[in-house]
Amino acid sequence: MQKKTLPVSIFLISIVCTIVITAVVTHFIEQKQAMDNDSVVKITRNDLDDVQDLYDLISTNYVDKVDKEQLIQGALNGMTESLQDPESEFLTAKETKELNAKVAGSFEGIGANLQLENRLPVIDRVPVKNSPAEKAKLKAKDIILEVDGKKTQDKSLDQVSSMIRGKKGTQVKLLIQRDDEKFEVSIERDVVPEDTVKGSLDKNDNSIGSIQIDNFRETTALEFRTIIEQLRKEGAKSFVIDLRQNSGGLIAEAERVASYFLENGDTIAQFSNNKKVISIDKAGKKIDQGFKVKEPTVFLVDQESSYGAELLAAAVKSKNYPIIGVNTFGKGSVQSLSQIGKDNYVQLTIMKWFAPDGTSVEGKGVAPTIEADYPEYAKLPPISKQSNWRIGDSGDAIENINTMLKALGYPTDGDFFNEATRDAVAEIQTENNLSATGALDDKTIDALQEKVFELVKSNDVAYAKAIETLKNK
Repeated sequence: MQKKTLPVSIFLISIVCTIVITAVVTHFIEQKQAMDNDSVVKITRNDLDDVQDLYDLISTNYVDKVDKEQLIQGALNGMTESLQDPESEFLTAKETKELNAKVAGSFEGIGANLQLENRLPVIDRVPVKNSPAEKAKLKAKDIILEVDGKKTQDKSLDQVSSMIRGKKGTQVKLLIQRDDEKFEVSIERDVVPEDTVKGSLDKNDNSIGSIQIDNFRETTALEFRTIIEQLRKEGAKSFVIDLRQNSGGLIAEAERVASYFLENGDTIAQFSNNKKVISIDKAGKKIDQGFKVKEPTVFLVDQESSYGAELLAAAVKSKNYPIIGVNTFGKGSVQSLSQIGKDNYVQLTIMKWFAPDGTSVEGKGVAPTIEADYPEYAKLPPISKQSNWRIGDSGDAIENINTMLKALGYPTDGDFFNEATRDAVAEIQTENNLSATGALDDKTIDALQEKVFELVKSNDVAYAKAIETLKNK
């Protein structure tokens, strides 16, 4: 349910990565579902007569054998799709099980959430940090056209998941479409990391604690508190909280972390249905158990900070905490999971959330107080492995390769694979004990992208601005 494409995912360009799948969506199941009885639409038998008539007609007259259970599931799925809400979707029992495993923090997959759009599987939000999907440079809105050469058109999420899954250590090839470009990634399957929070002292200033929140799952707030306490013991006097590429997860956990930074009684967020505000959540001991963070703190966000990450950013921004980066994703709706029949479930948008001042982030995101973005070379798509790029090749892919090489200090430019490109590639091959052919084969592509990844990490403009901001306080 969380969502747009972004820089940091592009950075993690290590290709000997791991991929396994998860058709995940986050959900919010709490007391906020208490809505007025008059908001429930009463449906009469007459309203469903046409549905029953069509079912009877197909099941009795269709030329081929009809799977009646599949027919019913198709009707339920179609009804959900008619809402034209990408966050509301019909789920099979298997898909629901995977969702619950993800929320609980234990799952296997490529670390990417999938949904169907135009009968094709689409990655609907940024992959989990340090997951196989992120390391393969997959991004939100990437369309999976093929898995190991087999087309995904018209297949269910369940079927696509089964195609991508496999034993740890085995390879899977995905044909990806990103905007107008198509490219292939070959990835080694593995287990998706489970920790949602990581922290350490800044390498240049051990009075600053750096904490990264990848997602909000059932244990995130506790993990965050534990790391804060640990870094305090190690000497941290201020903190940088990195919410970049955080796709959201459980909103209740995001509220709990927000409460750590707010005074008791401060508004964290407001929630409403289509008629009125039904809940105003406030910071307090009931949510944070009395734990507070009083040290100077700044927050990092990017275009893929979504949902719960946006709620946290909006809450602390209302109390004048610095927000550094670029506008966040812009997802201001809330979903719940309800059982339909014996084995099926529906994830349904049930309300919207708003910043403490009542403004919505839907479609516009949370604006930073200090803008800081990544360089353009960090946002380039992964290099396609469909060709063994060499002298004489040209086009957009070659222009991207030359841009990466130029960022690394090589004298390359333009959209032609020329002598300068060849010499730069040969040098990288020599550095990595590869045969210096000057042609970009798979291993050389991995080496090049890893070098760019390391360059991006060493030139993190937003993080540098965060450190500068803390030192100027």
